[in-house]
Amino acid sequence: MMDLSHIHFHLVDDNDIDISVNVKLLQLAKITENIHTYTSAVKFLEHLRTHSEDFQTGEHVILLDIMMPVMDGFECLSELERMDPHVLQHTIVFMLSSSIDREVIKKTEKHSIVKRVLEKPLDVYFLKLGLEDIYND
Repeated sequence: MMDLSHIHFHLVDDNDIDISVNVKLLQLAKITENIHTYTSAVKFLEHLRTHSEDFQTGEHVILLDIMMPVMDGFECLSELERMDPHVLQHTIVFMLSSSIDREVIKKTEKHSIVKRVLEKPLDVYFLKLGLEDIYND
């Protein structure tokens, strides 16, 4: 099993309960203690723009909810793709969805930064498998 503790996780979800559950799952699975939470895509993007130098080092995984008010996950992806590529060169995205349908998966495939779509509630086993596939390549 690969050591993933160095990865910084950024949970972006408008639902406080989902955030709490996902933080607890990451901690219980002993994946990492480097967990940052944001209750909206707007807040996450503001943080990213203000602290872009932090994202240029280390490994970052964004767990991005698809369905959010004001700015949904796909709108957030569009903003991310407009940023300086150096900011996100060490960043990957896993999209989170309550229901995974073929159209959602097709839509995410258009974004190279998105590595997988994971169903909510988060299954850390599938997350670990995805991360090991990515970081072992």
